[in-house]
Amino acid sequence: MTAADIPFTRPCLTGKELTYIAEAVRSGRLAGNGPFTKRCQRFFQEHYGFHQALLTSSGTDALEMSALLADISPGDEVIMPSYTFVSTANAFVLRGARIRFADSRPDHPNLDVESLEALITPRTKAIVPVHYGGAACDMDALTHLARQHHLMVIEDAAQAVNAFYRDRAGRLRPLGGIGELAAFSFHETKNVVAGEGGMLIVNRTELTARAEIIWEKGTNRTAFWRGEVDKYEWIDVGSSFLPSEIVAAFLWAQLEGMDAIQQRRMRWWQAYHERLAPLEEK
Repeated sequence: MTAADIPFTRPCLTGKELTYIAEAVRSGRLAGNGPFTKRCQRFFQEHYGFHQALLTSSGTDALEMSALLADISPGDEVIMPSYTFVSTANAFVLRGARIRFADSRPDHPNLDVESLEALITPRTKAIVPVHYGGAACDMDALTHLARQHHLMVIEDAAQAVNAFYRDRAGRLRPLGGIGELAAFSFHETKNVVAGEGGMLIVNRTELTARAEIIWEKGTNRTAFWRGEVDKYEWIDVGSSFLPSEIVAAFLWAQLEGMDAIQQRRMRWWQAYHERLAPLEEK
């Protein structure tokens, strides 16, 4: 076997993905924000205590929604690690922001929080920590710095579904639940997948109403479906950020089987670790 024979990623399937997709098709409700979408969102809110979870077409979409909710505009500066995927930067560049890149720690690819203060200027609007590989940034130090300078913290938790951070008080906190906003990804390279897909987490109560509007193409359609308004209207900027029920149905099968998926992936990791240990020792 050569390196070319080893796939970069291989999604773990639970066996229920096609069953739930067929259920979504039979329901006749294929557009976004249907029953499977609501199940997925409720799962994250109930399991992790997130204030609001909105399923998106990708982690990139969740980051772009974050940039809109943070009111990023031309000339604003956003701090993020230099070691990340392009979506982290693109979401804010699209709003006209200037990106200020922070270096990694000497012992870890995550951003070095001690280097952040030197990057802050009067134009700085937000800090975007990336929990690379599901390993948490030093969120105690980062959030303390952000509060001092009145900056928003937007967690890029694309690789951090079901990952946690133990703060200095000893509390175990879910990644994505610490900053004002957070973005998850369910791309097929992640542990829990939907092919493509993502989720925006809103932890600041006053942002939730606008988040729904941006999510629904700038309209108050979600409020209309709840019976809160007589008709829905275009009232803000937004885009088509909702995934279809087909994507949500696939994801629901994954969320139901998440514990088994994680256990299986840990066994794979252990196998690689044991076999590569002799090379590491050399």
